[in-house]
Amino acid sequence: MRVVRVNSRREFEVDGEVEIGTFVRVGDLVAVSAEVFQQEDEISKYLSKGDVERIRAFLPDLAEPNVFTRFVVLMDSRSRAPRTMPKVGDEVEIMDDAGVIEAHTSSGELSVPYLPYLMRRDRELARIVVERLSSLLPEYRDVLDIVLAEIEYSLLREVDL
Repeated sequence: MRVVRVNSRREFEVDGEVEIGTFVRVGDLVAVSAEVFQQEDEISKYLSKGDVERIRAFLPDLAEPNVFTRFVVLMDSRSRAPRTMPKVGDEVEIMDDAGVIEAHTSSGELSVPYLPYLMRRDRELARIVVERLSSLLPEYRDVLDIVLAEIEYSLLREVDL
């Protein structure tokens, strides 16, 4: 997979579908998938349905909408806030469990420096990330359960009961 669009310093898109909460590496950066969406081709927005069907007979790539995955950049490989941003065309590789564990432990200690940013940006995604880390790092489950309880409390606080 490759980066097809850079939306901001901490957000980019990839052509294809990746499960929400999947950690990836783009060069020196660690990111997590945040959203999967479909996008119709521009031509189908402006033509009638019949015209689009005739064009699709000759251009089969218009037959299906494109699927994109939006990613949020979490940190660089040294567990710092990202100082660079991905470039269009950069290779995106899905991290295996060992890579995720390595990225989130520093000197034998749990390191999640992006958590405050992620909680401000998207609490639901933060919950998914913490649950994934809890399953991968059972020795830190107690700490991650406390963080997860705080995230769920902040989600409930937003709801008017």
